[in-house]
Amino acid sequence: MKKNLDVMAWSISLWLLGAGTVACPVLADASSEQKEVGAVTLGEDPWGNRRVVHTSDTGSHYGRGTWLFGDPATPEELRRWIRTIAAGGADTYVPDVYAAGGASYYRSEVAPRPQYQIQRFAPMMDAGTIPLAVYIDEAHKQDMELLAGFRMNDRHGSSTRWVMENHGDWLLEGLGGVDYALPEVRDWIFSIIEEVPSRFDVDGVELNFIRHGYCFSAETARDQHPVMTALLQRVRQMLDEAGEKKGRRLLLGVRVSTTLDECHELGFDIPTWISKKIIDYVAPSPYHCTDFNATYEEFSRLTRGSDCYLYPTLHADVPGGTTVMSLDNCRAAVQDFYGAGADGFSTFNYDVYMWGQLRSKSYPGPMNMYPKAMEFFKILKDPEAVVAGDRHYLFHPLHAHEIFGPRGYRNLPSSHVRAVLKRSAQQRVKYRFRICESLPERVDLPTDSLGRYEGSYNSAGNVPGVWLIFRALGMQPGDEIAVDINGQEIPADSVRHIWYQEGRPAWQGRALPPYTECRLVLTSSSGVYGDNYLGIRLLRGADGADEDIVVDELEVIVHVKD
Repeated sequence: MKKNLDVMAWSISLWLLGAGTVACPVLADASSEQKEVGAVTLGEDPWGNRRVVHTSDTGSHYGRGTWLFGDPATPEELRRWIRTIAAGGADTYVPDVYAAGGASYYRSEVAPRPQYQIQRFAPMMDAGTIPLAVYIDEAHKQDMELLAGFRMNDRHGSSTRWVMENHGDWLLEGLGGVDYALPEVRDWIFSIIEEVPSRFDVDGVELNFIRHGYCFSAETARDQHPVMTALLQRVRQMLDEAGEKKGRRLLLGVRVSTTLDECHELGFDIPTWISKKIIDYVAPSPYHCTDFNATYEEFSRLTRGSDCYLYPTLHADVPGGTTVMSLDNCRAAVQDFYGAGADGFSTFNYDVYMWGQLRSKSYPGPMNMYPKAMEFFKILKDPEAVVAGDRHYLFHPLHAHEIFGPRGYRNLPSSHVRAVLKRSAQQRVKYRFRICESLPERVDLPTDSLGRYEGSYNSAGNVPGVWLIFRALGMQPGDEIAVDINGQEIPADSVRHIWYQEGRPAWQGRALPPYTECRLVLTSSSGVYGDNYLGIRLLRGADGADEDIVVDELEVIVHVKD
């Protein structure tokens, strides 16, 4: 069994917590333990047969340094790519066929102009072979659905420039993109969407409202629900008519913000879209990274009583975008999806340029782990396989560098969750973290006479148990805090404090000033399945310390006993 130095050091530090030596039970299968939350049963089995909806950015296919296709691309390269996705375990593939004012993988008869996206495929199309048709044919041979993805108000540049040159009155003032309040804009977008099902044998379409948020002015968006709903009903009717000719129902999926309130503020009436059977699935999505703290029960309360499915979004970026997701991170995120009543998961920004950039944030970068990272799907699509392996939850700021627009990150709502403990106030502050986990009663950390861990390891080389780590910025040696989980105080000798006087450099993640890291064992005596609250209270301040103590990073590590 692997016992490396890092694991041994971590094990010894856990023993120093004083957690006791009562035998640690096998961690319960969280998917089998159901918890009632409102009208949703957390941990209920997913519905339907579709588990993985893989969306890919066209940048994976035409951008510099992607290495997926040659230049020019060949039909066999496209088929090999589809076979790779299917072999990874995806049930549905959604390539972005329209973004930034241009069509990809085909020559549009209605989109504004040919875009650079298609130049790699131009020789193939000149010879009479359309890349999108190749995609569809091979996907169906692999028993995989293929939906056409449309970015509904992409503001990466091309469409805005075209609109400025030809229809300047369509622009959303101060936000970029086009104004869906205008009938001519909706007609234009509809014609672009309608073209694809009429020309190609797609299984439906996905409308991506995450790129880039506002379709109406911020002041009037909430009043525009009927306008956007009417557009989606028009798309639904068009798909039904096309599907009748094909002999099957064509799917309509939507990619939207992660809360119903955010959707309402942007003009998207998700409850009506579901109750009127306009959409077939909803994929709530953060803007650019996986949100481990998102709660999706408000969506599943709607979908579980309907024919609509729920697929929350897994991104390649960790919160803060400082590195990419490990398999343990992915298991943790998807475990919470299933716990909230999801029927599977979708992906976004799960592409070669994300995995390739690693920590450097430079392009093109090596494509380490891609497309190998799609093999995670085989595990993540099976709830039992998810809980059979280690999970690592990351509750970090979603946008570590605070790159905010006038109304949030790139004009989307964005939260930076933090607990601020002011030295001048006698108060308890709390930080919410979400883990759909059935916690052990105790953790076994037996040691020999020299304090060396002598217990068992799991197949991954880790000590079975559940650990909680939080980082307290501004907390110095000499500060004394009381720590509780859900109001139950943790004995002071069960919390280990580690002072990082030099902070954390950027190459290790998000750069931090000096901070104290606190570690404790998490058990069922204080933790619960679902939303938990870390509470902290200042008992005595260090001499001369005047900075507030801020907690905005917390992690939970689950090591299974196998």
